[in-house]
This record gives sequence, C-alpha cells and structure tokens, in this order.
Amino acid sequence: MHRQILRLAVPNIISNITVPLLGAVDLAMMGRLDGLVFAGAVSLGAMIFNFMYWALGFLRMGTAGFTAQAFGAGDEAEQGRILGRGLILALGGALLLWLLQDAVLAGARWYMDPEAELWAATTAYFKIRIWGAPAAIAAFAFGGWFIGMQNTRIPMWIAIAVNVFNILFNYLFVFTLDLKADGVAYGTVAAQYLGLGLNLFCLYRFYPIALRHLRDRAVWHKSAFGRFLNVNKDVFLRTLLIIAVFSFFTAESARYGNTTLVMNTILYEFFIFFSYAVDGFAHAAEALVGRFTGEGRPRKKRRCIRAIFLWGTGMAVLFAGVYAAAYTPILHLFTKEAAVWQAARPYLPWVLAMTLVGFPAFLWDGVYAGGLRTQAMLYTMLTAAAAYFGLYYATRGLWGNHALWAALVAFLLCRGLLMTLFYRPERHINAAGRTD
Repeated sequence: MHRQILRLAVPNIISNITVPLLGAVDLAMMGRLDGLVFAGAVSLGAMIFNFMYWALGFLRMGTAGFTAQAFGAGDEAEQGRILGRGLILALGGALLLWLLQDAVLAGARWYMDPEAELWAATTAYFKIRIWGAPAAIAAFAFGGWFIGMQNTRIPMWIAIAVNVFNILFNYLFVFTLDLKADGVAYGTVAAQYLGLGLNLFCLYRFYPIALRHLRDRAVWHKSAFGRFLNVNKDVFLRTLLIIAVFSFFTAESARYGNTTLVMNTILYEFFIFFSYAVDGFAHAAEALVGRFTGEGRPRKKRRCIRAIFLWGTGMAVLFAGVYAAAYTPILHLFTKEAAVWQAARPYLPWVLAMTLVGFPAFLWDGVYAGGLRTQAMLYTMLTAAAAYFGLYYATRGLWGNHALWAALVAFLLCRGLLMTLFYRPERHINAAGRTD
C-alpha cells in the first residue's frame, strides 16, 4: 500500500510544488523592481484569477473521482467519456469568463478599493492573462483525468515543462523586454497554451482508446452527464467558499497597506508550498480511494486512508521544521524591502500553526473526493467558512492583521475536525450509484 501511495504521491508532489514555485518566482522578480506597485499588481491580479480558476477547479477533483472509479471497474469507454464531459465544462467555463471579464474587474475594484496606480497595473495584467483561460481550465480536466487513471507521471512532466517555460518566458518579458507586471501575464499565457498542447499529445500518444470514446454520443447521456454535473456542483460550491475565504484574506491585507499586502502574500506562499506538497498525498487518496471503491474493496480503502494520514503527518512535521529553521533566509529570497522583513518577524507562529493543524483537511478532501462524497465536503466547508469570518470580525479590532491569520488557522482546523468526525466509510457511493 505504501508503494502504491508513493508511486502516485511523489509525482503529484513534484508537479504541485512547481505551481507555488512559479508564484514565488513571479513575486521575487517583481520584488527586484523599484517600488511595491508591480508586486502588488501581480498579487492582486493573481488573486482575481485564482478566484475565477478556483471556481472552475472542481473539474480536476470531480473528474479524478469519476475516472478512478471507472478505472477500478475496468470501463475503458466510460473513462474516455468522462474526459469528454470535463472538457465540455472547461470550454464552457472559459467562454463564460471571457464574456464576464469587465464585470469581474468592476466587482474586484469595488471590493478591494486599491490605490489608482496599483489598480491600473492590475487591470493591464488581467486583460492579458484572460486570453489563457481556455488552456488553463482545460488543464484541470486533463489533470484530474490522468490522476484518476492512476498516472501521475504525465501531469508531473507537463507541470514541470509548463512552469519552467513560464519562468523563462516571464524573465524574457519582464527583464529583457522591460514589460514589468505585463511581462508576467504574457509569459503565463504562453506557458498555458504550451501545456494544452502537451496534454493533447500525451492523450494521443498513450491513451488512443480513450481518445476514441471522447467523441461518443454517450458523452452527452442525460443520466451520466447529470450525475457528473451533480457531483461537480457540490465541489463547485465548496470551491466558492474556499475562494471567498482566501480572496477575503488578500483583500483585507490590501486594506492594511502595501507593506502588509506584500508581507501577507509572501507568508501565504509558505502555506501554499506546504499545501501543494500535502496535496500530493491527497491526490493519491483520490486515485486509490476511487479505484478501490470502483473495485468494491472497502478493506483496501481503509488501509489506504490510514497510510495516507501517516505520510501526511510526517510531511507536516518536516515542513514545520524547515520553516522554523529557515524563516528569515526564505523571507530574504522574496523581497529586498527591509520594511517587509521587519513586519514579518512576529508571524512565524501563525505559519507553523497552519502547517501543523492544516494537513488533515487536505488529506480528507482527497478521501471524500475519491468516494464522491461531495455533499459532506460542501457542508463541512460551509461551517468552517462561517467560523473563519466570525472569528475575524470578532477579533480584528483587537488583533488587526493577526486576526486574519488566527481566522485562517481556525478555518483549517475546523475543516479537518469536521471531516474526521463525519467520515463514514459505508456511506461512500461509487459512480454507478451503489454503496460499497
């Protein structure tokens, strides 16, 4: 069981780490430019795209669960159809975002109320990056499908290639062509379409049978598509709650001024690095729990869950140790602004707390998604989000920016505790609607 988990988790961890690594490199590039406007523009622009893309990120989790169960059941035709349904939703979502881009910008400006110079740079960044939406959202469907097929190496190599080229493109546009924050946007769009081409190539090269069924009329089968939409609806609503929490975090950071915004964004990268690493094991849980559900092997599923949490605990302790030992040197990698270093010193306990109490929530997400128990995921997330906002508004007058971090720790702790309490293996439902 441990070998199976590591075979899936290690490539996931490598590919996941490349995502926050890219964000960290972008911040570091902007931090080398004079002033905080460009770093702030990339931070706010990325937050808006996180809002939009995370809202459609349900495609990865929903597609992975269905695909893993079809893999466990040995249904090759359904495997291809699931990818077809995912890509249909991806293209529809991209078109919707393109049509609503002006409304999204207007809402973001009203909500965040940034300084005029900062908002001008953010708008320019946004208008460039929006053209990458079809490729970016399709990547969710492809990534979830490959994970469900028990193949995490293809997403790993694609993620590495995309992010390496993204960094190279960004460096070219930012420093050689002197495009500043716009250069980061151009580099990201170019890399996203490179990723789309690589996904299509790997599908053609390694899964020709699935490619054939991708165009089946059964892709549009009413009951199957309805089940696909229903599960993804729960994950979508759950994702909106996550977006609300983290977007609120960034927006409130901006209200405390540019120095606090940049500091919180940098410290958030500590959390993102850790969460993406632990998500490697969560993705392994999606694939294996879904597979064992499709195969009708609940005992193996229980063994898998125990092993997943063992690895997750070790990962949390490892990251907490690294962060405690290298906190200041890591901060210096992100920015040359002494004011940011000074402001960040008292926040190490919050970074460590997020690491040590946050990992169960990520692992349970993988277990619940693999079992398609998405309604429970939604309800626990709703409760945790209520705790987050309640704690922040109750303490912000006393603690200021520290209240944001206390609320975030409470949010993660609440998610993990509730999913632990509510987990019932016998209530997991497979893709055919049967209880295992």
